[in-house]
Amino acid sequence: MSRRKSIHIVVNPAAGSRHGGLFEYVTALLKKDGAAVSVEETNGPGHATVLAYRAASSGQADVVVAAGGDGTINEVARGLLGFGTPMGIIPLGTANVLAIEIGLKTKARAVADMLLFGEARLIGTGDIDGDLFLLMVGAGFDGRIVHGINPRFKRRFGKGAFVWAGLCEWLRGPGAPLDLIVDGRREKAAWAVVTNARHYAGNFVLAPEADITWPGLDVFLFRKPGRFAFAGYLLALGLGRAGKLKSVTVRRARHIDFLGPEGVPVEVDGDERGYLPRTVTQGTRFLRLVMPAAGR
Repeated sequence: MSRRKSIHIVVNPAAGSRHGGLFEYVTALLKKDGAAVSVEETNGPGHATVLAYRAASSGQADVVVAAGGDGTINEVARGLLGFGTPMGIIPLGTANVLAIEIGLKTKARAVADMLLFGEARLIGTGDIDGDLFLLMVGAGFDGRIVHGINPRFKRRFGKGAFVWAGLCEWLRGPGAPLDLIVDGRREKAAWAVVTNARHYAGNFVLAPEADITWPGLDVFLFRKPGRFAFAGYLLALGLGRAGKLKSVTVRRARHIDFLGPEGVPVEVDGDERGYLPRTVTQGTRFLRLVMPAAGR
Protein backbone atom coordinates (compact mmCIF):
# COMPACT_ATOMS: atom_id res chain seq x y z
CA MET A 1 0.00 0.00 0.00
CA SER A 2 1.02 3.64 -0.23
CA ARG A 3 2.89 5.34 2.59
CA ARG A 4 0.77 6.73 5.43
CA LYS A 5 1.29 10.46 5.80
CA SER A 6 -0.44 11.43 9.06
CA ILE A 7 0.23 9.39 12.22
CA HIS A 8 -1.29 10.27 15.59
CA ILE A 9 0.26 8.56 18.62
CA VAL A 10 -1.35 8.10 22.02
CA VAL A 11 1.44 7.19 24.45
CA ASN A 12 1.43 5.93 28.01
CA PRO A 13 4.49 7.76 29.43
CA ALA A 14 4.90 5.25 32.27
CA ALA A 15 5.29 2.37 29.81
CA GLY A 16 7.53 4.40 27.54
CA SER A 17 10.20 4.77 30.23
CA ARG A 18 11.29 1.16 29.58
CA HIS A 19 12.38 -0.45 26.29
CA GLY A 20 15.60 1.44 25.64
CA GLY A 21 14.24 4.43 23.74
CA LEU A 22 12.09 2.44 21.30
CA PHE A 23 9.41 5.14 21.26
CA GLU A 24 11.89 7.90 20.48
CA TYR A 25 13.60 5.86 17.73
CA VAL A 26 10.28 4.98 16.08
CA THR A 27 8.98 8.53 16.06
CA ALA A 28 12.30 9.80 14.70
CA LEU A 29 12.17 7.26 11.85
CA LEU A 30 8.57 8.17 11.02
CA LYS A 31 9.46 11.85 10.76
CA LYS A 32 12.60 11.08 8.76
CA ASP A 33 10.46 9.13 6.30
CA GLY A 34 8.19 12.14 5.79
CA ALA A 35 5.21 11.36 8.04
CA ALA A 36 3.45 14.09 9.99
CA VAL A 37 3.57 12.79 13.56
CA SER A 38 1.51 14.13 16.46
CA VAL A 39 1.81 12.80 20.01
CA GLU A 40 -0.48 12.98 23.04
CA GLU A 41 0.33 11.54 26.48
CA THR A 42 -2.17 9.82 28.73
CA ASN A 43 -2.63 11.06 32.28
CA GLY A 44 -4.46 8.15 33.87
CA PRO A 45 -6.76 5.15 33.35
CA GLY A 46 -9.30 5.64 30.56
CA HIS A 47 -7.62 8.72 29.12
CA ALA A 48 -6.26 6.83 26.10
CA THR A 49 -9.84 6.04 25.03
CA VAL A 50 -10.75 9.73 25.10
CA LEU A 51 -7.66 10.75 23.14
CA ALA A 52 -8.17 8.02 20.52
CA TYR A 53 -11.83 8.94 20.07
CA ARG A 54 -10.93 12.59 19.61
CA ALA A 55 -8.21 11.78 17.08
CA ALA A 56 -10.50 9.50 15.05
CA SER A 57 -13.34 12.04 15.17
CA SER A 58 -11.13 14.68 13.58
CA GLY A 59 -10.67 12.49 10.49
CA GLN A 60 -7.16 13.84 10.00
CA ALA A 61 -5.07 10.81 10.99
CA ASP A 62 -4.29 7.92 8.63
CA VAL A 63 -3.66 5.76 11.70
CA VAL A 64 -4.05 6.20 15.46
CA VAL A 65 -1.23 4.47 17.32
CA ALA A 66 -1.32 3.03 20.82
CA ALA A 67 2.15 3.31 22.38
CA GLY A 68 2.19 1.31 25.59
CA GLY A 69 1.26 -2.10 26.93
CA ASP A 70 -1.73 -4.29 26.17
CA GLY A 71 -3.87 -2.28 28.60
CA THR A 72 -3.13 0.99 26.78
CA ILE A 73 -3.81 -0.75 23.46
CA ASN A 74 -7.18 -1.92 24.79
CA GLU A 75 -8.11 1.64 25.75
CA VAL A 76 -7.14 3.07 22.35
CA ALA A 77 -9.08 0.31 20.58
CA ARG A 78 -12.22 1.21 22.53
CA GLY A 79 -11.88 4.81 21.39
CA LEU A 80 -11.66 3.78 17.73
CA LEU A 81 -14.79 1.62 17.60
CA GLY A 82 -17.26 2.96 15.04
CA PHE A 83 -14.59 4.73 13.02
CA GLY A 84 -12.78 3.59 9.91
CA THR A 85 -9.44 4.82 11.24
CA PRO A 86 -7.12 1.84 11.81
CA MET A 87 -5.08 1.29 14.96
CA GLY A 88 -1.34 0.75 15.03
CA ILE A 89 0.84 -0.16 18.00
CA ILE A 90 4.25 0.68 19.42
CA PRO A 91 4.79 -2.11 22.00
CA LEU A 92 6.13 -0.58 25.22
CA GLY A 93 4.45 -2.72 27.86
CA THR A 94 5.51 -5.64 30.02
CA ALA A 95 4.21 -8.60 28.01
CA ASN A 96 3.26 -7.08 24.60
CA VAL A 97 0.96 -10.00 23.77
CA LEU A 98 -0.68 -8.28 20.79
CA ALA A 99 2.71 -7.52 19.23
CA ILE A 100 3.66 -11.19 19.57
CA GLU A 101 0.29 -12.22 18.18
CA ILE A 102 0.78 -10.30 14.92
CA GLY A 103 4.47 -11.17 14.57
CA LEU A 104 5.80 -7.66 15.17
CA LYS A 105 9.48 -7.43 16.07
CA THR A 106 10.20 -4.86 18.77
CA LYS A 107 12.79 -3.13 16.60
CA ALA A 108 12.36 0.54 15.71
CA ARG A 109 12.69 0.00 11.95
CA ALA A 110 10.20 -2.88 11.94
CA VAL A 111 7.64 -0.89 13.94
CA ALA A 112 8.06 2.23 11.80
CA ASP A 113 7.71 0.25 8.57
CA MET A 114 4.55 -1.39 9.86
CA LEU A 115 2.97 1.96 10.74
CA LEU A 116 3.92 3.43 7.38
CA PHE A 117 3.18 0.49 5.07
CA GLY A 118 1.44 -2.31 7.00
CA GLU A 119 -1.92 -3.69 5.90
CA ALA A 120 -4.92 -2.68 8.04
CA ARG A 121 -6.82 -5.92 8.64
CA LEU A 122 -10.08 -6.59 10.45
CA ILE A 123 -9.67 -8.48 13.71
CA GLY A 124 -12.22 -10.19 15.91
CA THR A 125 -12.97 -8.87 19.38
CA GLY A 126 -14.57 -9.95 22.61
CA ASP A 127 -16.99 -8.11 24.87
CA ILE A 128 -17.17 -7.96 28.66
CA ASP A 129 -20.27 -6.23 29.97
CA GLY A 130 -20.33 -3.86 26.99
CA ASP A 131 -16.58 -3.13 26.89
CA LEU A 132 -14.31 -4.44 24.16
CA PHE A 133 -11.33 -6.70 24.75
CA LEU A 134 -8.77 -7.84 22.20
CA LEU A 135 -6.88 -10.67 23.90
CA MET A 136 -8.25 -12.36 27.00
CA VAL A 137 -10.33 -12.29 30.15
CA GLY A 138 -9.13 -14.19 33.20
CA ALA A 139 -11.02 -14.87 36.43
CA GLY A 140 -9.46 -16.30 39.55
CA PHE A 141 -5.72 -17.00 39.59
CA ASP A 142 -4.51 -14.45 37.00
CA GLY A 143 -7.12 -11.92 38.08
CA ARG A 144 -5.73 -12.02 41.62
CA ILE A 145 -2.18 -11.67 40.29
CA VAL A 146 -2.98 -8.57 38.23
CA HIS A 147 -5.01 -6.97 41.01
CA GLY A 148 -2.25 -7.63 43.52
CA ILE A 149 0.63 -5.95 41.65
CA ASN A 150 1.87 -2.64 42.98
CA PRO A 151 2.01 -0.21 40.00
CA ARG A 152 5.36 1.24 41.07
CA PHE A 153 6.79 -2.27 41.47
CA LYS A 154 5.49 -3.12 37.99
CA ARG A 155 7.09 -0.01 36.44
CA ARG A 156 10.42 -0.79 38.09
CA PHE A 157 10.66 -4.54 37.59
CA GLY A 158 8.40 -5.23 34.59
CA LYS A 159 7.88 -8.98 34.11
CA GLY A 160 9.62 -9.64 37.41
CA ALA A 161 6.66 -8.05 39.20
CA PHE A 162 4.31 -10.58 37.59
CA VAL A 163 6.60 -13.49 38.43
CA TRP A 164 6.78 -12.44 42.08
CA ALA A 165 3.03 -11.82 42.31
CA GLY A 166 2.36 -15.16 40.63
CA LEU A 167 4.59 -16.99 43.12
CA CYS A 168 2.86 -15.30 46.06
CA GLU A 169 -0.55 -16.20 44.65
CA TRP A 170 0.51 -19.80 44.04
CA LEU A 171 1.69 -20.11 47.65
CA ARG A 172 -1.69 -18.85 48.87
CA GLY A 173 -3.39 -21.55 46.84
CA PRO A 174 -6.52 -21.23 44.69
CA GLY A 175 -9.63 -19.68 46.15
CA ALA A 176 -13.23 -20.90 46.01
CA PRO A 177 -14.23 -22.62 42.74
CA LEU A 178 -15.70 -20.48 39.99
CA ASP A 179 -19.33 -20.92 39.01
CA LEU A 180 -20.05 -20.12 35.37
CA ILE A 181 -22.38 -20.87 32.46
CA VAL A 182 -20.78 -21.51 29.07
CA ASP A 183 -23.31 -21.32 26.20
CA GLY A 184 -26.08 -22.47 28.52
CA ARG A 185 -24.08 -25.23 30.25
CA ARG A 186 -23.29 -24.91 33.97
CA GLU A 187 -19.60 -25.36 34.76
CA LYS A 188 -17.22 -25.31 37.72
CA ALA A 189 -13.52 -24.45 37.54
CA ALA A 190 -10.64 -23.50 39.80
CA TRP A 191 -9.48 -20.95 37.20
CA ALA A 192 -10.92 -19.82 33.87
CA VAL A 193 -9.52 -17.91 30.89
CA VAL A 194 -11.48 -16.72 27.86
CA THR A 195 -9.17 -15.92 24.95
CA ASN A 196 -9.44 -14.31 21.54
CA ALA A 197 -5.77 -14.95 20.71
CA ARG A 198 -3.16 -17.73 20.52
CA HIS A 199 -0.75 -16.21 23.03
CA TYR A 200 -1.09 -15.53 26.72
CA ALA A 201 1.11 -13.57 29.17
CA GLY A 202 3.83 -13.04 26.56
CA ASN A 203 5.24 -15.78 24.34
CA PHE A 204 3.21 -18.60 25.91
CA VAL A 205 0.85 -20.33 23.50
CA LEU A 206 -2.46 -21.05 25.19
CA ALA A 207 -4.80 -21.56 22.21
CA PRO A 208 -2.80 -22.93 19.26
CA GLU A 209 -5.77 -22.92 16.87
CA ALA A 210 -6.90 -19.36 17.62
CA ASP A 211 -6.49 -16.58 15.07
CA ILE A 212 -7.16 -12.98 16.04
CA THR A 213 -8.24 -12.18 12.47
CA TRP A 214 -11.15 -14.64 12.82
CA PRO A 215 -14.01 -14.08 15.28
CA GLY A 216 -14.41 -16.60 18.07
CA LEU A 217 -13.59 -17.19 21.72
CA ASP A 218 -11.96 -20.18 23.39
CA VAL A 219 -12.73 -20.93 27.04
CA PHE A 220 -10.13 -22.76 29.14
CA LEU A 221 -11.52 -24.30 32.32
CA PHE A 222 -8.79 -25.40 34.73
CA ARG A 223 -10.70 -27.88 36.85
CA LYS A 224 -8.42 -29.03 39.68
CA PRO A 225 -7.64 -26.84 42.69
CA GLY A 226 -4.48 -27.10 44.74
CA ARG A 227 -0.88 -25.94 44.46
CA PHE A 228 0.36 -29.10 42.72
CA ALA A 229 -2.39 -28.90 40.10
CA PHE A 230 -1.61 -25.25 39.42
CA ALA A 231 2.12 -25.97 39.19
CA GLY A 232 1.21 -28.46 36.47
CA TYR A 233 -0.98 -25.92 34.71
CA LEU A 234 1.79 -23.33 34.65
CA LEU A 235 4.34 -25.87 33.42
CA ALA A 236 1.98 -27.03 30.66
CA LEU A 237 1.32 -23.41 29.70
CA GLY A 238 5.06 -22.82 29.37
CA LEU A 239 5.26 -25.84 27.06
CA GLY A 240 2.23 -24.78 25.02
CA ARG A 241 0.25 -27.85 26.12
CA ALA A 242 -2.23 -26.53 28.68
CA GLY A 243 -5.20 -27.56 26.57
CA LYS A 244 -3.93 -31.16 26.39
CA LEU A 245 -4.24 -31.82 30.11
CA LYS A 246 -7.10 -34.10 31.20
CA SER A 247 -8.07 -31.66 33.94
CA VAL A 248 -8.43 -28.77 31.47
CA THR A 249 -11.57 -28.39 29.38
CA VAL A 250 -11.38 -26.25 26.23
CA ARG A 251 -14.55 -25.06 24.55
CA ARG A 252 -15.32 -22.70 21.70
CA ALA A 253 -18.07 -20.43 23.04
CA ARG A 254 -20.11 -17.32 22.28
CA HIS A 255 -21.57 -16.45 25.70
CA ILE A 256 -20.01 -16.97 29.14
CA ASP A 257 -21.67 -15.88 32.38
CA PHE A 258 -19.20 -15.72 35.27
CA LEU A 259 -21.68 -16.01 38.12
CA GLY A 260 -19.31 -16.05 41.07
CA PRO A 261 -18.15 -16.25 43.71
CA GLU A 262 -18.97 -12.59 43.98
CA GLY A 263 -15.87 -10.44 44.39
CA VAL A 264 -13.38 -12.70 42.58
CA PRO A 265 -10.90 -10.44 40.71
CA VAL A 266 -10.97 -10.22 36.91
CA GLU A 267 -8.22 -9.20 34.49
CA VAL A 268 -8.86 -8.00 30.94
CA ASP A 269 -5.99 -7.73 28.44
CA GLY A 270 -3.52 -7.80 31.32
CA ASP A 271 -5.13 -5.02 33.37
CA GLU A 272 -7.38 -5.29 36.42
CA ARG A 273 -11.04 -4.87 35.50
CA GLY A 274 -13.30 -5.29 38.48
CA TYR A 275 -14.77 -8.41 40.03
CA LEU A 276 -17.29 -11.17 39.41
CA PRO A 277 -20.05 -11.49 38.39
CA ARG A 278 -19.31 -10.55 34.76
CA THR A 279 -20.63 -11.56 31.32
CA VAL A 280 -18.30 -12.24 28.40
CA THR A 281 -19.52 -12.62 24.81
CA GLN A 282 -18.07 -12.96 21.34
CA GLY A 283 -17.68 -9.44 20.01
CA THR A 284 -19.89 -8.15 17.24
CA ARG A 285 -17.69 -5.12 16.64
CA PHE A 286 -14.60 -5.32 14.49
CA LEU A 287 -11.46 -3.22 14.56
CA ARG A 288 -8.97 -2.46 11.81
CA LEU A 289 -5.44 -3.23 13.03
CA VAL A 290 -2.27 -2.37 11.15
CA MET A 291 -0.06 -5.42 10.82
CA PRO A 292 3.50 -5.93 9.56
CA ALA A 293 3.74 -5.76 5.79
CA ALA A 294 4.87 -8.93 4.04
CA GLY A 295 8.52 -8.81 3.06
CA ARG A 296 9.41 -5.92 5.36
